[in-house]
Amino acid sequence: MKTGMIYRVSFYLMLTVATKLLCGDAADSRIDGLLPFAVAGAGVLAFLTVDQVPRWGLPREVANLLAVGTLAILYGEYKSDETQLIRALGHWVACLQLLKYFLPKTSEDDWFLFLLGLTQVLIGSVTNQGDSVGLWLFFWAVLAVWVLGLFFLEREARRYGVRGDEEAGPGEASDPYRGLFDMAYVFMSVRVLALTLVLGGLFFLLLPRQVGASRARGSGGMARHLTGFDEEVKLGQLGEILENDSIVMTVELTDMDHKPVRPAAEPLWRGVTLTKYEKGLWRRQNKGAIHSIQVLAYKPSTDLSTTPIRQVIKLEPNDSPTLFAMRPVLDWPSTGRQSPAISMNPIDGTLARSETRGTFDYEVISDADGEGPQVQESPIPADRRKALLTVEESILERLREIAGPIVEGLPAEGREGVTARARALEAYLRDSGAFGYTLEMSVADPKVDPVLDFLTNRHEGHCEYFASALTLLLRSVGIPARVVNGFKGGDWNEITKMMSVRQKHAHSWVEALIEEHPIDAPLWLTLDPTPGTEREQSLAQVGSMPGQLRSVTDLVRYVWVFYILGYDSARQNRILYEPIAATVKAVRDGYATIWGWAKRTFARLFDFQTWGSFISVRGFVVTFLLGTILVFVGKFAGWLLARAMSWWRGPQDDSPGLTAGILFYRRLTQLLAEYELERTPAETQGEFALRASRFLAGLGAGAQAMAAVPGRIVEAFYRVRFGSRELTPETLTELEGQLDLLEERMRQSDRSAGA
Repeated sequence: MKTGMIYRVSFYLMLTVATKLLCGDAADSRIDGLLPFAVAGAGVLAFLTVDQVPRWGLPREVANLLAVGTLAILYGEYKSDETQLIRALGHWVACLQLLKYFLPKTSEDDWFLFLLGLTQVLIGSVTNQGDSVGLWLFFWAVLAVWVLGLFFLEREARRYGVRGDEEAGPGEASDPYRGLFDMAYVFMSVRVLALTLVLGGLFFLLLPRQVGASRARGSGGMARHLTGFDEEVKLGQLGEILENDSIVMTVELTDMDHKPVRPAAEPLWRGVTLTKYEKGLWRRQNKGAIHSIQVLAYKPSTDLSTTPIRQVIKLEPNDSPTLFAMRPVLDWPSTGRQSPAISMNPIDGTLARSETRGTFDYEVISDADGEGPQVQESPIPADRRKALLTVEESILERLREIAGPIVEGLPAEGREGVTARARALEAYLRDSGAFGYTLEMSVADPKVDPVLDFLTNRHEGHCEYFASALTLLLRSVGIPARVVNGFKGGDWNEITKMMSVRQKHAHSWVEALIEEHPIDAPLWLTLDPTPGTEREQSLAQVGSMPGQLRSVTDLVRYVWVFYILGYDSARQNRILYEPIAATVKAVRDGYATIWGWAKRTFARLFDFQTWGSFISVRGFVVTFLLGTILVFVGKFAGWLLARAMSWWRGPQDDSPGLTAGILFYRRLTQLLAEYELERTPAETQGEFALRASRFLAGLGAGAQAMAAVPGRIVEAFYRVRFGSRELTPETLTELEGQLDLLEERMRQSDRSAGA
């Protein structure tokens, strides 16, 4: 494949990846799902048509008219959802890109296309939070470096009309850089890419971050809404996120010695509790209290469980103050010592944060057993206990008819009796086989309460319906109960030894009050009435990525979200500056110790009381050391002087490896330098030749005839330097004659000017 074709295919591939980055995982938009395929198809079509036969391209006047028409598309999409202006702008940029595909392309058009692709990448990096954003961004960066290298060659070939071998026949397309893609070029490209990534990475790591930048980036509309964790939750609403594969949080589980621990069962990540129920709507009993309660001061636990488990949790950006952790919580040491950002609600023992913008890192220590009381939870007064037993009168009798036969014969008093009755009702919903798990919800009788409809008519639902049904059945037989919304389990990553908890892991379960104390914390029994096997089958259908690939993408996304997007000033100080400061301090202390020892040693070594004491073994050692140091200093100074003189004089002789084409180019530059015409660092050889030709054209009729010589010399230079091609003897003779003639004409021009 010729160089120009490789360049064009690479360019279209890079732009397709940029559009994929703009559209993200395309979970919420049909446009985002189809646009990358449209861009890829348009690239193939443009490559086969207008890029082969430019006259088939769109007239620029028509393209300009169509570009103005795309503003109507932008306006229509914006009016359909005014909160998505940035995404609408990204789609508009993609439309302009499609128009550019079908124009005969100049270097300026390619620059414009590159900028359109870069704009899509920037928009997609900000608006998308999918699993694959980091992977696609890296792929785009690699392609961008490769394409820019090819773009330089293509631009020079266009600008100076390099056509290839003289033997190419009429109408036969030739390659000006035939033989370019050898192993040397590949290795050079890899080195450039590696250097770019290393320098970019160092710049990113070392550049001081603005305090609070990460929080600001995650603020506003970019924060994801977590359905099911509001003050009011409508029954069935949690089903909206059960089919979403997006990550909510990443959890590192360790023991107290910071050794990774994989939980034996699916852990329950407790979120909010719901107490008040009315016609399919659950409300929190402590509505508003989460924002006004007093923050509990951190106190190291004096009586930790025998099986504590540490959770280091990195929460994705969302708009909810709710924090998730295994219950019961024993400590939250990392945040408790450093800031009052986390509080525990004494009404129900839930955790919350005061700041809901950006990613959020926190650490919690819990009892892995999970059966103990939450010690910070306050005793239950009479009014709260009444709320935990409240059931609407319209459905109470029917619920008692269902629950009565199930708990009949079981003791109604005491901890063991209450536990037995609660477990019986749990088993009725989970294990009897009369109820099934499904995410496809339908209402059998809209006139009936949704929970009662589930129990008597439909017999199918997701976890919310099972938890709501069990809670109301427990209350109907006199057992205080509440619904808990949180997450259950997660995807374990063997590479990182962490657990990725996704929206599809959202879950509802029940806490039943089995023991009260007027002073101590109440004891709750955790119940999960949802059929486990059917739920697992439903989870497996959400997200079809293979397990090994999912582990890799989760790792990439973890690094992307928390160490690139979330690389704020606090994390930079913790990861980079604090260890560097500690290392510098240790090195400084070490050097201070060494310097102190050296000073004392040299003080003793050079302490000669009289001239006679110098004539000794110690005097000989001192003399030898001083002489050796002076010799080394002299040698080093001479080496530096030689290097400086060599640099000042410049190269004296041509290296044996220089080819004739390069020597001709050097002779041309030396000849032009006599007229103070030199190539600037920002100027290519081709641009320099063009400037030299214009200069020669202004020297008079004699030199004007030789204005084309610089272009011919540079063309030969490009063939040798970048095309790995040898010049024929005839070409060498011709170029040498042209240079001789150029030198002669320039001398004549000087003499004419002097006369």
